[in-house]
Amino acid sequence: MTNLYILMWIYLVYLGVSFWLFGYNFMSPSVVFFVSMSIMLCVAYYAANNMQMLFAINMQTFTIFAWGGFFFLAAEFMVYAGQAVRCFRNAPLVPQDMPAKPEPLFIHWQIQVSAMIFLAVSCVLAFAVLYMNTGGITLHAKMKEFRSLLFYHPENIKYLFIIAQLYKVNLVISNLFGYVMLYNMTVCNIPARKLLVLLACVMLYAIFSVFYTCARQSFMEVWLCMAMMYITINMRPGGKEKIFKFVLKLIPVLILTASFFTAMGVLVGRNKTTTKSSSLQFVEYLSGGLYSFNLHVDNGASSKYFGQSTFSYVYLIPQHLGLMPKFENDKFIGKFELYGNMVTIFGRWHEDFGAVGVCVMACIVSTLYSLVFYRKLIYSENQSREHHLTRIYYCQFMTGLMWAGTDDRVCALFTAQSVVFLALTAILYKILVVGRFKLA
Repeated sequence: MTNLYILMWIYLVYLGVSFWLFGYNFMSPSVVFFVSMSIMLCVAYYAANNMQMLFAINMQTFTIFAWGGFFFLAAEFMVYAGQAVRCFRNAPLVPQDMPAKPEPLFIHWQIQVSAMIFLAVSCVLAFAVLYMNTGGITLHAKMKEFRSLLFYHPENIKYLFIIAQLYKVNLVISNLFGYVMLYNMTVCNIPARKLLVLLACVMLYAIFSVFYTCARQSFMEVWLCMAMMYITINMRPGGKEKIFKFVLKLIPVLILTASFFTAMGVLVGRNKTTTKSSSLQFVEYLSGGLYSFNLHVDNGASSKYFGQSTFSYVYLIPQHLGLMPKFENDKFIGKFELYGNMVTIFGRWHEDFGAVGVCVMACIVSTLYSLVFYRKLIYSENQSREHHLTRIYYCQFMTGLMWAGTDDRVCALFTAQSVVFLALTAILYKILVVGRFKLA
């Protein structure tokens, strides 16, 4: 218990230092990372004290988490300092003219309506695939069965390939239309009532993602990504006060979201609230990764192939080609006696590379995110329309750090789907927004 209490305060200090050090920027990689880890640790400590459901972490877990967070913070500081010096050296001696009034991003109304119809049809198709591949009577039972098939036997799902491709296209449309909606509403002061079709497209994608994945996380990520877009859009002079007001408004929303999250567990086939309380489900989901990690920390680096867990999605390519045998579990190869197979962002790294590898991977991941954030967003000299595309990419991939306290979502970025997302987003952005395409 003492180790957990001290670790919680170490991460709260890390969070405060990163928030102050990087200019009170909510979208700094370290701030997002430490918010996620701090919430997890606070919930774990509360559960250990008040719910008698969790046990104390050992010294090895404490040491790995303490040093892992330190190296994550240090790596971002190195990038931040380097970019700040570079920006100072390249700053013009003569003040530049004030930027022109921002021009709204434009997507023709015919394209908006067509996209909304496409997303609605996708929802129907996703539900149809769910229905025809399962035998349960209730929707709860069907989703539970479909999620099991998706996780263990995807080759047995009829028409999965079609739905998977629709998922990629719908994800891109949701991110692109959601960004255009937020930018026009907050920067260009366009009334929200004129952007309802764009909002409807985002909501339809959220529904589609539930039918496709039979999970709550994808649904929540839609709205988390929208919140991050709002914050990145307002990272400019005069925008900080608006962001603070937005964060304050988020507090009651987060409380409602927690209740909604557990209620959705019944729909997607998780434990029913009659057998396990909502608060217990939510606590297990947020803090279970720490204790699953603690169960396996004594094993050290135990994977058979290099980066077997960290790059498990990359290994799927040679596996499908028959160049190497399939792993027993392409998520994580350990056994899970208590709270599932989530092991925080450090779990896969530790299984592949040991304690030192956790620190090395923390540096690499922090550096990559920080380079994009400071070089392409904060200190970018390119403030043209292409700047918007980088924001969309950053917000979508930032979900890898937002779930750091529960599981490693960074590993899922090393997939063909990420490549498709990058390419398809760029193509649709060029055609629909920059090119102002419209139907004849």
